[in-house]
Amino acid sequence: MEEINWDTLLLEVDLPDFGDILDNEPEPVTEPPPQPCSTQNSDEEPAVSSWIGETEKVLMEDDNFDHRVETQPVSDDDFLLRNRDAAVRSRERKKMYVKDLEMKSRYLEGECRRLSRVLQCFIAENQAL
Repeated sequence: MEEINWDTLLLEVDLPDFGDILDNEPEPVTEPPPQPCSTQNSDEEPAVSSWIGETEKVLMEDDNFDHRVETQPVSDDDFLLRNRDAAVRSRERKKMYVKDLEMKSRYLEGECRRLSRVLQCFIAENQAL
């Protein structure tokens, strides 16, 4: 993890004026507040945000692995053959399920690291105030 240069942290960030922060009447906000730790361009932000939303939707939706495995018609007479086919389908579903969990885990670990960095920036900003 990269070290934070505390001496130049506040010089690099364009902080809003907090002189009237204790006033009781909040001002209406027309645009989202600036993100001091963001390295993205403001032009890319809506596209990235929608991409993240789509990724979260795909990763967190309820998975139904049964429809992904092809079934082969088997005569009802041969119990052992049906049992073997069921075992193969079960192993395939398990592999797909484990792959999906690993993909979700990698995504959530990355999101955790990102949020940790954002939290670190907010803590530094809070200490500076």
